[in-house]
Amino acid sequence: MVVIPSARVKRTPKDKSVISSLSPPKSKRIVLVTGPPGNGRDAYLKAALPKLQSKANVGYHHIFERMTTVAPKFGVLHLTRENVFDISKSTLERIRDQAFYDVSEEIQSSENDIEIISTPAVFRVEPWGDYLTGRVDGISLNHIEKISPTSIVVFIDDLLRVWELMKTDSLRKGMKLSIKDLAEWRQSAIEIVKEYVNLVFSKTDVPLPWIVFAREHPIDTFVDLLLMEKPILYLSFHITGEKDFSDIHRFLSKLRSSFVCLDPYTIKDWDIVTAYDKAIEHATEDKVTISVRYTDGEHTFRDIPLSEIENAIDLIRTQIVMRDFDLISNAHATVVYHKDSKPSYGVMSEIIHSGTRVNKPVYVLYPFKIRPSPFFEQYVQRDKLLYGEDAEKLENQMLERLKQDCRKWTTISPATLT
Repeated sequence: MVVIPSARVKRTPKDKSVISSLSPPKSKRIVLVTGPPGNGRDAYLKAALPKLQSKANVGYHHIFERMTTVAPKFGVLHLTRENVFDISKSTLERIRDQAFYDVSEEIQSSENDIEIISTPAVFRVEPWGDYLTGRVDGISLNHIEKISPTSIVVFIDDLLRVWELMKTDSLRKGMKLSIKDLAEWRQSAIEIVKEYVNLVFSKTDVPLPWIVFAREHPIDTFVDLLLMEKPILYLSFHITGEKDFSDIHRFLSKLRSSFVCLDPYTIKDWDIVTAYDKAIEHATEDKVTISVRYTDGEHTFRDIPLSEIENAIDLIRTQIVMRDFDLISNAHATVVYHKDSKPSYGVMSEIIHSGTRVNKPVYVLYPFKIRPSPFFEQYVQRDKLLYGEDAEKLENQMLERLKQDCRKWTTISPATLT
């Protein structure tokens, strides 16, 4: 375990209109960060830890590192990432059980404000012996129950970026993993977490906070998410056919001073769908090239077999919808930046889901002189719709409005406000 040795820093919110705490005072937060392997989870966490150290006392527990220290007790003197699936499944499970037990014991006795536990949720391995199914769960419901997290983060990255990484990964490059395999890993990780969340809710009637979190989000967003001192917003906007997102990025920069902002386009699955549809529509060659804009620059994935995408396209399309709906369900409010006067199926669906399915406040910024369609307005309370031709002025007005209104949201308990 790496403990970040820092004194507790007392902070005063700069703006009293913003919620200063979304968690009970002096409560220890135990955050399970899981997800499919190969998505950059631990590198991201290690980059985030220094930023957390001035905010809180933090414990970081890497389950596999703990497994390597307890493995000799079970006759495995040298456990590595490369040989972990060479031992029998029963032995591996005993080692893993012990690692979770030891971490749980440390957490119970520590005085940290935040404990982070990191472990993959599910693996695919070459079938042999008692691994004949080719699937190994990295975490079970019993393990999650043992550490008793106060929140869970499912950490994911783009399918294409992970697919490219797997081709050079010393452990998995021989497995010839498909894009569909990686999409299924991601789905399995989310389903494991949902199963546990539903189990907790059935026993306590109290929701367990959880979220799907993409690697492309700024590290500061992750830090704010763990500190739980800002309300969480889901930002809905046009993606299909759009090339310039500078206005969205400008608005996000303004919002992040007071809110945790979830950006659905931090996962670029739409780029895969768009490239596939274009190839089918124009009957182009049997390979496609997809250029993706990341925060660190544009990356081009070349010569992807069309059949590779075709095998996964149904699952990818379904995950786009379900993931965004899950994000909306775990945010405190939805904010729409309707940057195009033309309607968007996605934006409209998210508005309806927010207001009628999961009871989230919906705010709309509509940077045009006239109001949107009355069918659109049917799902948005009139006082939460701002429209006009000056986009930046509307952005500032929306920020102030959100800061003023957030204390009244039914999605935030008054007991958490200070």
